[in-house]
Amino acid sequence: MKLTGKKQLVWFGVMALLLAVTAYTILGQQSPQELAGAMARADGRILLLTLPVMAAYIACEATATRLVLGALGHARPFRKCYFYSCTGFFFSNVTPSATGGQPAQVYYMNRDGVPVVSGTMDMLLVSIGYHTAVVGYAIAALYFGRNLLEQLGGQVGLLLGVGLSIFVVLNVAMILLVFLPGPARRLGMWGIALACRLVRRLDQAQLEEKLEDVLAQYRQGAQVIAKNPLVLVGVIGMSAAQLGCSYLIPYLVYRAFGLAGMSLIQVAGLQVLCTVAVGFLPLPGSAGAAEQVFLRSFLVVFGTGLVAPAMILTRTMSCYLVLLVTGAVTLVGHMRRNRRAMSLECGKTPCNSLRGMVS
Repeated sequence: MKLTGKKQLVWFGVMALLLAVTAYTILGQQSPQELAGAMARADGRILLLTLPVMAAYIACEATATRLVLGALGHARPFRKCYFYSCTGFFFSNVTPSATGGQPAQVYYMNRDGVPVVSGTMDMLLVSIGYHTAVVGYAIAALYFGRNLLEQLGGQVGLLLGVGLSIFVVLNVAMILLVFLPGPARRLGMWGIALACRLVRRLDQAQLEEKLEDVLAQYRQGAQVIAKNPLVLVGVIGMSAAQLGCSYLIPYLVYRAFGLAGMSLIQVAGLQVLCTVAVGFLPLPGSAGAAEQVFLRSFLVVFGTGLVAPAMILTRTMSCYLVLLVTGAVTLVGHMRRNRRAMSLECGKTPCNSLRGMVS
């Protein structure tokens, strides 16, 4: 087995351990019968609203992708962009640190005729929109809900500080890469020089050449976006709407249990901070960590008796159920593309002429 395979096993092992600890924590407080009984009391009509909300979550990213690809001269129909977003969601949630989502999207875009450079540029701009929206929501949550930090507790608050810092740094780096290639080039050259001093076997000239190629590619895309600045505004708007959909899920679960007293802003704001706190962790879909943070942070919202059932419903509706659906969409889309590729290949081979001879 390759080293990468071993690393994957390690990450999935860590994820399984965290999920096991979460299950142990929950079952230590409530029996399976009590959990099932509590979830059965939730209003199913309100829970059903989470389905179109999460469908809209995927649609928002698909719309952002369609905007960027159109501006780059590689417009694709919405249904294909929706497929790319489903693929991204699926692979992001089954790979550590969501590293598999964007490469998978670029791969399927390329199979549909979108150049890799344009697909990568699309993913970069969508990432900028996403990170900008995350940071904006987090700052707003901290400003308008200053007491939320007290609810998070010290350990989660530390994770929040680290997570927010990482989001900001990554966003600044991506913006530099696209819109300020000069500083990005100097920073990249400095990083390559440092890496080559630390790891002697690295080829500095080769790495610098690759950096120049990447910057040249992004510069072309940046010129297109500079001529259409509203595209980036639209991407950020779609990212904000996308995140708003995911932040709405805990409030719907809150209302499904017939609870009142906390506003949408308060519940959604708490979810914003929880998402930032676990967003940088190198775990598939933040599994295990997201559940633990929810149990700690939302205790004041749902109370001791309902926080575990609420966590199960929230994660099921916002992650695991969507994971199953997007996985099925990805599988079907992959199989259809393979069949289409085989048909085209058959048309180029003697099997096509032989079929004509037989007829």
